Amino acid sequence: MRRALVWLTFAAALAAAKPALADPSADGKVLFEQKCAACHTVGAGDRVGPDLAGVTERRTQDWFVRFVSAPEKMIAAKDEVAVRLYEKYNRIVMPTLNLQSVEAQALFAFLRDAGAAAQSRAQPAPAAPPQPQELGTAQSKVLTTFLSISAVIVLVFAWIGLSTRNPTEVDVKRAYSLRTALFVAATMAVVAILAVTLPGVPYAAAGTRAERIVYVAARQFEFVFSDEPVTSVADLGRVATRRQLDLPAGTLVEFRVTGLDVTHGFGIYGPRHELIAQTQAMPGYVNRLLVRLPESGAYKVLCLEYCAAGHHLMQANLTVK
Repeated sequence: MRRALVWLTFAAALAAAKPALADPSADGKVLFEQKCAACHTVGAGDRVGPDLAGVTERRTQDWFVRFVSAPEKMIAAKDEVAVRLYEKYNRIVMPTLNLQSVEAQALFAFLRDAGAAAQSRAQPAPAAPPQPQELGTAQSKVLTTFLSISAVIVLVFAWIGLSTRNPTEVDVKRAYSLRTALFVAATMAVVAILAVTLPGVPYAAAGTRAERIVYVAARQFEFVFSDEPVTSVADLGRVATRRQLDLPAGTLVEFRVTGLDVTHGFGIYGPRHELIAQTQAMPGYVNRLLVRLPESGAYKVLCLEYCAAGHHLMQANLTVK
């Protein structure tokens, strides 16, 4: 009798301990942030892969669990849906997520709840067709200058090439004097350009104390902002993150930028689409970018380092008010 009582107590303890996954949707949200958000959204449109809003209505839980557990096997087995998705999304095979069955089910539960919430929200009005935008003034001037210099270089080389058809004696001393004069002139021009342009750079001086610190984590294919350090993919499910950042105009911001997978570029483009400031986002390193954004408007963050097929989708928004 006493032994039976002990076994009953043990069984009750196991049953009480079992609700560690009492809220599978919450666990699924963490998994989605860690493993899926870089390539998928729920209700915000396609990215590298499809928008997952409504996926729990279109697919059974059994199919979903099998697919996220081993997508390459589903494609190899010629599963009709898996092959169609593979062909539609640029023949990019979804990476194996190494999920346990219970984790895949938790992810399914989260997508079911998140998809229902996305569908309940009012559908936005159709967006107006994008209008062509002019290149930023500063960037346009740089491009024009580059093309002009390139044209001059091409003309000089063409002239030299044509002149070789009529070989003549060269005064070596005079040629070296001309080369020295040209080198001195080029050096003076570079120094003058630096003297004029360097005071206008947006970077703060060393030792300046930032008014706000923003942590930036870059991964394929997104930038994530946070008020807390993000040093690994696991942190994405632990700290509060966002993909849209609002800043007061004139605030001196220190962006602490790192990469979570491969090397990315963190480039801030202003309201007129000119490059304002940039640094690298490298795994295992934190680069500090001190920058003041005095002009109100919409800014873009783009990746300046090619990082695979979804590189063109890797962007974030800054709003300076």
